[in-house]
Amino acid sequence: MPIIEVTPNNSRRLQIIADTIASAKKIVVVTGAGISTNCGIPDFRSEDGLYSLIQTQHKAASATEKAVMPETWLGLGESPPTISKPPCLPFVPSNIRGKDLFDAMILKDPASTSTFYKFMASLRKSIHEDVKQTTATHRFIRTLRDRKKLVRCYTQNIDGLEAREGLSTDLSWGKGTRTRFSKKSCETRRLPGGDMDGGCEVVQLHGDLKTLRCTLCQRICGWDPDTHSPRLLAGIAPNCQTCVATDQSRQDRGKRGTKVGTLRPNIVLYGEEHPSADAIGTIASHDLSMSPDLLLILGTSLHVHGLKVIVKEFAKSIHARAAGKGKVVFVNLSRPAESMWKDVIDYWVCLDCDDWVAKTRTSRPDVWQTQRQLEISIKKRQGSTKLQGKALKACYSKREEQDKENIIESEDSPTASSPRPKVVITAPAKGKIPFLEHDSNMTIPFKTPMKATEFIIPDPDPRFSLPTPPTSNSVTPISWPAKKRKPSTEAYRDECQKTPSKRLRSWFGIWAD
Repeated sequence: MPIIEVTPNNSRRLQIIADTIASAKKIVVVTGAGISTNCGIPDFRSEDGLYSLIQTQHKAASATEKAVMPETWLGLGESPPTISKPPCLPFVPSNIRGKDLFDAMILKDPASTSTFYKFMASLRKSIHEDVKQTTATHRFIRTLRDRKKLVRCYTQNIDGLEAREGLSTDLSWGKGTRTRFSKKSCETRRLPGGDMDGGCEVVQLHGDLKTLRCTLCQRICGWDPDTHSPRLLAGIAPNCQTCVATDQSRQDRGKRGTKVGTLRPNIVLYGEEHPSADAIGTIASHDLSMSPDLLLILGTSLHVHGLKVIVKEFAKSIHARAAGKGKVVFVNLSRPAESMWKDVIDYWVCLDCDDWVAKTRTSRPDVWQTQRQLEISIKKRQGSTKLQGKALKACYSKREEQDKENIIESEDSPTASSPRPKVVITAPAKGKIPFLEHDSNMTIPFKTPMKATEFIIPDPDPRFSLPTPPTSNSVTPISWPAKKRKPSTEAYRDECQKTPSKRLRSWFGIWAD
């Protein structure tokens, strides 16, 4: 299937990609140097990349030597012009190409090794001092993590800017748990071993510049800017303290000393094997078993063989999903090779990564909202519906006002604020009051000779409660049924004599009103 090109003016296809991100549940991200160029860090293979800048620097230096030497020989006394260097680009000798700086062969020669140490130390210093904040693409990856969509981010970058956004880059955290994709809230940071543990969220395929690795024992230690940076900037590798301690311990015991290794930046050069290849393979296999539904390739030219294998494996797993819902989106200014990637990549977005993120946020702003924010917005939308429900309830208040003649409040009762039904009973001829079940708080005021009695009945279970009879002066507003029934007062007396079980079966519709 051919690759679909998406230009900046093709709003319909950009909307389709934004909708795909919004509907995706498990997303894998692969990033390259293109996501950090807006921070001032150059990439490698573009026109303004690192390789081209070093080549331009060499040409400018040779041109300066040719132009200055005749003037100096003539004795004009003019100082040679200074060469302006781009940001985050240390000076590189003319005998070393840009590609050679990241090749394992550079460590074979002491002179080129010294240049490698100077370059990496200068690059790290420039990143830490000049880069003040991350890019929109880095924040987009963090948003995917916060929205419980990010399966993993595989990056070729060594700048470590993902860690500034709170993403874990430590391979020792492992692959994480599957429960992080559940409906549980994950607003807090995921800690190792917890239910929301995402493991190593960013896998750095080429290492990083925050640690150093021993060339002998392969121990990893932190990069101390006060201790290690001055020596590396001078082109001298610091000694490994673990090897020094081992050597000193053997000499103290009268044994022969061992060789002491040196520390080098913990990055993976071309032609080298990754020291944590087993851990990365375990994580990648786990992510493939998660059945992701979207692969985003951002800011990389896909020239490295190892990255090609990773992308093709994930694309194969994603395209195997039912109904062809899985998609692979490639965002970069350079077009991928059609012969190699036509059956792998579905969309090529010809945009800068940050510009594409901005357009996606305009198309689907809900992708940047957390679950809590979405719940709040839903509640706000439902607020108008609740107000309509309250208005409907107000329509029934008129019926309560019409029933006020049957509601009184007893001052003697401990619950005087609660409404009580008013019952009026005509006493029998011999002055006896029919038996009623009541509690100790019931008050029965009466006068002698007793013609009528008013008393308060507490609120019992409505299934066993007596119906509210009409007053003695009330007139039935509707006609009685054709069947002959007992008068209201006689029916009420009979009801009072019934047991609760019999009363339960006949508590509906005794009184006509």
